[in-house]
Amino acid sequence: MKFNRKGIHVRRSGSNVRFGLCCLAALAAAAECSAPLQAQTAACPTPAAHSPDETAAASAADDASPANNSLAAKAPIAEYRSKHFLVRTDLAKDRADALVERLEATLRIVEKYWGRPSRGRIECYVVDDLANWSDDALPHPLARVLVGGVGGATVVRSQREGKRIKHKPEVYASARPGVAEHESVHAYCTSAFGATGPDWYREGMADRAYYHRHGERDVQLPPDTMASLKQGKRRTLHEIVNRGRITGELSQSVDKLLAEHEADRQIQGLSGEAKNVPLEAWRPEHEQDVKTARESYLWSWALCHLLCENPNYAPRFRALGLGYLTGQSAKFEQAFDAVSREMSFEYDLFLQHVEQGYRVDLCVWDWNKSFLSAAERTAIVASVSAARGYQPSGLKVRAGERIAYAASGAWTLDAEGDALSADGAAGGRGRLVGALFDEFKLSEPFELGARGAFTAPAAGKLYLRCRDDWGSLADNRGVVSVRFSTPEERQESSDR
Repeated sequence: MKFNRKGIHVRRSGSNVRFGLCCLAALAAAAECSAPLQAQTAACPTPAAHSPDETAAASAADDASPANNSLAAKAPIAEYRSKHFLVRTDLAKDRADALVERLEATLRIVEKYWGRPSRGRIECYVVDDLANWSDDALPHPLARVLVGGVGGATVVRSQREGKRIKHKPEVYASARPGVAEHESVHAYCTSAFGATGPDWYREGMADRAYYHRHGERDVQLPPDTMASLKQGKRRTLHEIVNRGRITGELSQSVDKLLAEHEADRQIQGLSGEAKNVPLEAWRPEHEQDVKTARESYLWSWALCHLLCENPNYAPRFRALGLGYLTGQSAKFEQAFDAVSREMSFEYDLFLQHVEQGYRVDLCVWDWNKSFLSAAERTAIVASVSAARGYQPSGLKVRAGERIAYAASGAWTLDAEGDALSADGAAGGRGRLVGALFDEFKLSEPFELGARGAFTAPAAGKLYLRCRDDWGSLADNRGVVSVRFSTPEERQESSDR
């Protein structure tokens, strides 16, 4: 056995087996279950369903599962075939059909993004209750640990065929929504490219593909995951990209379990193909390894989501990813060196404002707008959309400078809401606000409105927005036009 950047390698019958451990959804399950791990099954709660409907369906199925009914018969293992998948599972037919639909939706997203079709069917073992499965039904000796302890893994058997090496991925996953979908992305990359990229990229893109498998652009995370992102210790771009092997310690633990299992069988003189490592071998001390990996998955998703959705960086990021997957000498720092300060600023802004419903594409920073001072132009007029984040006014101010403004037009805070002026509604929602940008720092916002004057608290470029929750911009409608001038110019204009 040996390690490399793609995971554990186990030499068995002339094949290589690689582990891509595992999935944010599965890691959340293992980290949050209060019962000892050796007592857990695949029915352990996983709060990573993409929608309330999926959460309810999974919970209802758990209540009816054999693990919760000692008199229930074992569920049969059935095969389900689709265009790209061969799924073996003990799920009821309706849940199995829904799973296959989610897998195909996820695959469509990644095929479109990376521009290369999947090769052959991806074989999946999706487990609702490990008690339904004999060792013979789970081909890999670590299957029970991977499903019941970790949550999921992608195992790759690599065989040389002439001058080519053929990679055949197998997915082992718990039945919770999100786990098999995440692992299917690893399987796709392996079959289509023969590589999956560095850990942060591989895991971040796999989680992103599941959460946005129907083309959704807004952020929708499980509540506990969102809380971790907002309240946890923030990681810098450098820390995310240079983290190394995210699942290193977890992989070592799994490797050790297999070695101990094989050694025990040799001591006992058991012959033939080794039976599976029992789930009881998964120990409580492995929980910290799971928690550590889970945190890294979350930050990897955050960076990948930002760079995929932000048009300032999306083309570079896609080219970088294809470089990873096709074996080119691709480096993150080189790809973004020319825009590193801009990207860091937008990354910090994303972490500050992200919430359920947040749209990166609506909060993109405009780096190309020209700015002038009030003295350089008689009047400066800016258009401000209610459905976007901060937008450039074109006005550059000095600290202490007095600026007059007047806004015309109206906007609404939802598709059918009442039209509001730039003064907004009671409580401040819908009000025109400003902030000053200077040296890649943004000031605290200050209130403006439909008409008045303000004294610049500092020097900088003025940015404007319609005040609303950051996750509620998408359904806003309308634009206001804001005219800026010095108070003297405004007085001269009224005198005429």
